[in-house]
Amino acid sequence: MIFRKAREEEKNLLFEQGYAEWSKNRSFEQYCSDNRKEDAYGTRYVLDEKGDILCSAILLKFNDSMGKKIYGVGSVLTPPNHRGNGYASELLKNCLNLVLDDQRMIFLYSDIDPSFYEKLNFRLLPPQLQKYEKSPCMVICTDEVWHEFLACNENIVPNYF
Repeated sequence: MIFRKAREEEKNLLFEQGYAEWSKNRSFEQYCSDNRKEDAYGTRYVLDEKGDILCSAILLKFNDSMGKKIYGVGSVLTPPNHRGNGYASELLKNCLNLVLDDQRMIFLYSDIDPSFYEKLNFRLLPPQLQKYEKSPCMVICTDEVWHEFLACNENIVPNYF
């Protein structure tokens, strides 16, 4: 199993898989257009086994805030035939390791049971910081950064991505 950047020629496949999960009443063309915008400030990663994509996600870099590096993880997707094998956890661990830093925050909107991400040390934001009822926002950061974040008056929670 190899963790690597997605190749340009694989992106249509990734968009087809994503569209099946998150079309949100958009055409496929609109879905692709919306998601390609993220490529300007993010990198798509995959777990690959002999050319078969087991799982994919995008790691986004947002503007720094509170003196912290701010990232997002989005479009975490495991095709149905590969679910339940730990591939998403493995992919996320690899993505998180790319941005190891005690002064960073990595946000994620959960479209599945948040307990999956809590196993990877993501924390649910408190209710007053949530922006979307159906997709709770989570963050991974050190305890020190978490407490600074909760005490901060600045709204640094990115919109759904």
